Amino acid sequence: MPFLPRCSSHWLLFILLMLALHTGVPSASLRVTNSYVQGTSDIPLLTKTTGQCLDETVERFPDREALVFCREGVRKTFAQFKEEVDQAAAGLLALGLKKGDRLGMWGPNKYEWVLMQFATAQAGIILVSVNPAYQALELEFVISKVGCKALVFPTQFKTQKYYDILKQSCPEIETSSPGGIKSKRLPNLNTVIMLDSKLPGTFHMDEVMQAGDSSHMKQLRAVQQTLSCNDPINIQFTSGTTGSPKGATLSHRNIVNNAHLIGLRLGFTEQVAYGTTENSPVTFMGFPDDSITRKTETVGCIFPHTEAKIEDPETGQSLPLNTAGELQIRGYCVMLGYWGDPDKTSEVVTDEKWYKTGDLASLDEHGYCKIIGRCKDMIIRGGENIYPAELEQFLHTHPKVEEVQVVGVKDSRMGEEICACIRVKTGQECTEEEIKAFCKGKVVHPAGQTHGFRRTGDPAWIVPAGCCLFPDLPFQDPTVHRVCGSVPTHHLWQDSEIQAQGTDGEAPSALSWERQSKKWDKSAPLQPALGLFHLCLGLCSGDLLC
Repeated sequence: MPFLPRCSSHWLLFILLMLALHTGVPSASLRVTNSYVQGTSDIPLLTKTTGQCLDETVERFPDREALVFCREGVRKTFAQFKEEVDQAAAGLLALGLKKGDRLGMWGPNKYEWVLMQFATAQAGIILVSVNPAYQALELEFVISKVGCKALVFPTQFKTQKYYDILKQSCPEIETSSPGGIKSKRLPNLNTVIMLDSKLPGTFHMDEVMQAGDSSHMKQLRAVQQTLSCNDPINIQFTSGTTGSPKGATLSHRNIVNNAHLIGLRLGFTEQVAYGTTENSPVTFMGFPDDSITRKTETVGCIFPHTEAKIEDPETGQSLPLNTAGELQIRGYCVMLGYWGDPDKTSEVVTDEKWYKTGDLASLDEHGYCKIIGRCKDMIIRGGENIYPAELEQFLHTHPKVEEVQVVGVKDSRMGEEICACIRVKTGQECTEEEIKAFCKGKVVHPAGQTHGFRRTGDPAWIVPAGCCLFPDLPFQDPTVHRVCGSVPTHHLWQDSEIQAQGTDGEAPSALSWERQSKKWDKSAPLQPALGLFHLCLGLCSGDLLC
């Protein structure tokens, strides 16, 4: 879905890649005649690894400040950072990790996150981005799925006590020697590294930094000579819309080029962009000179070396301009695949290498893309396609509406009916008649053709009849509207059912009419879909503030 890049600990590679400022503008004469666009190819794709990008930047700006972590009081120049990256990489080799092994990074944005990303890339080790909010079951699934040999984490972040969570799946750690873990449930995991303490069975990060000697540094240089830009560098888990999380596997080539092209188009301005984890992630981005309308209503134009098309998700037929359909992407940016999931990969990547995003979008005559929603969010009412996001945007213009989310519910006559869940502003009163009057003449089916509102226990909420809303459920929780995975149905009045499905990276939850008697399963909370992309921003100035 659309996003604005934000500064984080993962933006460093972008600093390594903005070798020249080239914002570019769309051609005024560009005209698109159907729902297919192809980016320019005048800018050649890079064939560098992330390590080579770092080396080149250190040669140019050794004493320029590269990283600033204010809370931790960490400041590093490029030369200092490079030295510590090599130390960490040599230390990982000293612990027995080798090219192709997977190392999980589990925790919030910290200096060591960036350090591990570059150190693993230097040594040919694949970094697995582990959601910092994962609990034991999610952690066990991810580690097992990709066969993590090592796991790195801090002692605690907020309420997350990482060592204790790991012990639930790996109780053997307490009686193991560092680097010698033998776990029944996690057979591949043998090494655990803690950033800020040393508990039984773990290495402290300082020990890793000191473990490598001259022989390991020589080993590191030899490994680097074997690295290819096509090698995998990062696995990011995305929940998708069904089933268990899938590990999108990205290469140096995916990420280095995506970061480079972002830098060329971004310049020093903040732009709206669109992308997915599977696409490294950015595929559409605006230009600094775009009009305010294009900046606010579209996600910009296609990236160089990238193709996009809009197809009918049911028939697979190409659609006319300004017609909503599924957005598909092809180019260098598409992931290598889902780790260990060839079947899941083939479901979203066609034989012609088109990646099916699952997003509903349209293209205009100038090649600008508008994101409308998710294919599985679309409501089909009596054969008519209805997009929840459009209804939500309209209802948000009501002066008394604080928040609104629209979902589809089963209906014996229409197939699906529209259900609008509305929370009014604090201190305001709102009635069914007001909403209907507001909608009359402005939307085709006022308020989803509801036949009456009812109030829940919280007087601030009103919902259409035929829908149950739990008053203790935080409205911002993704389960209200965009829940993915196999979700138990929410029981509605008159034996109706509702299944909310939604965007990548958002997790399944277990909710039911008897919710107050069941513990809410917040499995796999929102996964940062940008992942390594955040490592990918800026080099002209060589400055980064996190």
